[in-house]
Amino acid sequence: MLKNSKVIVIGGSSGMGLATAKLLAAEGAQVIIASRSREKLDEALQVIGDNAEARQLDFSKEDAVQEFFSLLGTFDHLVLMGAGLPAWGKLSDIQSPVLESAFKTKFWGYFLCAKHGAPLIRKGGSILFTIGGAARSAIPGTAGVAAVNGAIMCMAMTLAKELAPVRVNILSPGLVDTPAYNWMSAEEKKTFFKQMGGNLPVGRVGKPDELAQAALYLLSNGFTTGAILDVDGGGRLH
Repeated sequence: MLKNSKVIVIGGSSGMGLATAKLLAAEGAQVIIASRSREKLDEALQVIGDNAEARQLDFSKEDAVQEFFSLLGTFDHLVLMGAGLPAWGKLSDIQSPVLESAFKTKFWGYFLCAKHGAPLIRKGGSILFTIGGAARSAIPGTAGVAAVNGAIMCMAMTLAKELAPVRVNILSPGLVDTPAYNWMSAEEKKTFFKQMGGNLPVGRVGKPDELAQAALYLLSNGFTTGAILDVDGGGRLH
C-alpha cells in the first residue's frame, strides 16, 4: 500500500526512525529522512539503501522547517520520530531551562513540522506522532518527559479531527534499545536493559524493528486515525 508513496521521516537517521525508514523503503516507498547531523544522515543512507535521500534539518527552528517543506512539494506521509532533549528527574530536580529546552526540541519541533507539512499532504495521507511511555502511565521521576509528550498527544488527538481527512495517529513506544541510551557504558546499558526488561510481561526491552512494524501499520491502514498504539511490552499494565 505504501509502494511509490513519498514519506518524510523526521529523526530518521538513528534508532526507531532509521528502522522505520529502512522498512518503508523496503516496502517501495520513496523515503526522505531528516535530522540535525549530516554525518548520521550519510551513515543512515548506507543502511537504508535504495529509495532514500537525506536532508539536514533542525526542526526547532521555524524558518528552517518552512524552507525544508517548501522544497519538498507534496507528499503522502509525515513521520515524526525526532527525540529532542528530555527533561528527566523528580519535580524538585527539574531545572526550568532544561524543561524549556525539552519543549523546544521536541514539542515545538513536532508542532512546526505538522503546521508546515500538513498542507502538502496528499489525499489518503497521514501524520504519525511518536511520544514516550511516560505520557501514558504515572512514573515517578518522569514529570518533565510526560509533560512534553502529553502535550504532543493532546495536540495530535485534536488534529485527527481538525486535519481530516488527513489521518493523524500516535505511536507510543516503551523502553527500546536505541542509541538514545549510548550515554551509558556498554555494561551499564546491558545491566539496565536486563533489569528494566525483566520487569515487563514480555521479559525484555523492545527493538527498533518492532516499532518500525507498528509505524508501518499506522501509515498503511486507511481506517485508522486518532489512535494511540502502545508498543511497550506491556509496560502500561504495571
